Amino acid sequence: MSKKEDAAEGGTKLTDKIKHVLTEARVVLPGAQALLGFQFVITLMESFEKLPLSSRYVHLASLAMVALSVVLLMTPAAYHRIVERGEETEHFHGVASRLLIASMVPLALGVSGDFFVVVRKITESTTSAVAAALVSLLFFYGLWFGLTIYRRGRQVAS
Repeated sequence: MSKKEDAAEGGTKLTDKIKHVLTEARVVLPGAQALLGFQFVITLMESFEKLPLSSRYVHLASLAMVALSVVLLMTPAAYHRIVERGEETEHFHGVASRLLIASMVPLALGVSGDFFVVVRKITESTTSAVAAALVSLLFFYGLWFGLTIYRRGRQVAS
């Protein structure tokens, strides 16, 4: 069924919307959790102590951002059980959707921050590391938000 046919029949059912948003969160969550695990392990390695103090602080901030992302990704399940008592409501769909989108902001910051640390370690250049981190952050936000907002605007205009 096409989107136009779907819209003519009342759009996507609430049950399906909720399944989609929860599935999307479940797709992103394992990657964010794995990244968080690696970030914790890195702090225990001998080479971590050899990093400049500023890089260790950037790593700590990146770890905090990825942890925040994981919390935001896990929140819809608890919210659904506790607040909505397992019921499928428009309110829950809205909350879950906003939490999923919000989780992408700190995830991109966390990955880009650690990218800074890696590039700085390899190149021994803070300027190159900042540039690489900014490019990666713009890439993430460009794909996740810029492209999607652009495409949504084009669909509304059609």
